[in-house]
Amino acid sequence: MIQTTSEPDLAIAWSGAYSRAMSTVTEVKAATKQLSPQDQWELYRWLGEAENLRQFRLEELRREIAVGIEQADRGETAPLDVQTLKDEVHRRSATNRSN
Repeated sequence: MIQTTSEPDLAIAWSGAYSRAMSTVTEVKAATKQLSPQDQWELYRWLGEAENLRQFRLEELRREIAVGIEQADRGETAPLDVQTLKDEVHRRSATNRSN
């Protein structure tokens, strides 16, 4: 039988993770206040660019999924080659880490 985490245990784990994240946010906010206005602006600009990049990658993924769905709807499918798929995922992951 598979043992699952009970709801109270999950709530405790979540509250601990939330507490640590909030502590980190509080620490970042405190550290940000110690920066010069110019450095604060640079930090906010960098954070905005990071969000834009995340949005761009998400949109790119959605486009690729849509193309795949269209191909499948037209019957343009091939047998699933799991190893090739895993290799592609690893290649893309390595490329993303290096950027």
